[in-house]
Amino acid sequence: MKQNIIIKETGIYTPANEINNDYFAEHFRRLGVDATGLMEHLHRHKRYFADRDESSLSMGYEAAKNVLEKADVSPADLDMIVFASDTPEYTSPTNALKLNHLLNAKNAHRVYDINCNCIGMLVAMDTIAAYAKQNPSIKKILLVGSMHVSSVVNYKDSVVYPNFGDSAAAILLENVQEEQSRGILSATYFTDSNYHDTIVLPACGHSKELLYEVPKENRRLQWTPFDFNFLSDNWTKIIEQLLEEHSISVEDISYFIFSQFSDADNLLTLEKLGADKDKYIFVGDKYGYTGVSSPIMALNEIRDDLKEDSYLIFCSVAAGYSMNAILYRT
Repeated sequence: MKQNIIIKETGIYTPANEINNDYFAEHFRRLGVDATGLMEHLHRHKRYFADRDESSLSMGYEAAKNVLEKADVSPADLDMIVFASDTPEYTSPTNALKLNHLLNAKNAHRVYDINCNCIGMLVAMDTIAAYAKQNPSIKKILLVGSMHVSSVVNYKDSVVYPNFGDSAAAILLENVQEEQSRGILSATYFTDSNYHDTIVLPACGHSKELLYEVPKENRRLQWTPFDFNFLSDNWTKIIEQLLEEHSISVEDISYFIFSQFSDADNLLTLEKLGADKDKYIFVGDKYGYTGVSSPIMALNEIRDDLKEDSYLIFCSVAAGYSMNAILYRT
């Protein structure tokens, strides 16, 4: 028998505050900057920003409630909670512990946070699978990813401010014994740390943010423009590595679920792989780029269309930069 970690259900949450492109075009026009070209290139139409009383934790809580309701699972049935975010509401205690309390998940004794930036939920899927497969008593795992970019963005930043959005996504994972291997099969990674200074939060570092008086702008996210044409080449390499390891072809993949930052780079990766563009889903036009939650926002969109015994590829990239890909079998 095989120990499999499967995605039982997905859930999402977006705030009520919807903002379209016209707002950002006018905002940056007043600053003497044209932001429309990049929004069009990244295929943006709308995104959502949290209200003042919302946070990455509160959004994560709403996504968690959504996935548990859809799966008809009680919080008391959870054995483990993992929270992924690069904009956590708290560093102590863990946001996962806070979720444990909010949900009254009294039997989830394994609770921890993970911060791998935009690949956080994919890294968590990989590490949870490796751990839970060795611990069959862990049956149900709640994974929540949340991004509260509007709380840290620099409003003069013409890349992040008009193109990112707030959201949360949740996955209910189950640890099951079956005759055939499926679920989260394996992952590949690539890191090139030469870009470590291009995306920094907070720009001044946490020690200075908390201990010294520094300008507000320096306590926010700093995005230094850089050429990220490396995305498609390196995504292609790590995806091909996964396929080779499992002796499957591009044609065997039913869906490619990418980071939702750049539609153009995703499509270029598919072209280099020789993959059918009909096997690709993009929701960055509907939600903006939502960082850690973005691949799961896309998965949630096609959840009801997935057929049994299909292969999926998840792929994303994080600041600095690191990237990973996951092979999943339904």
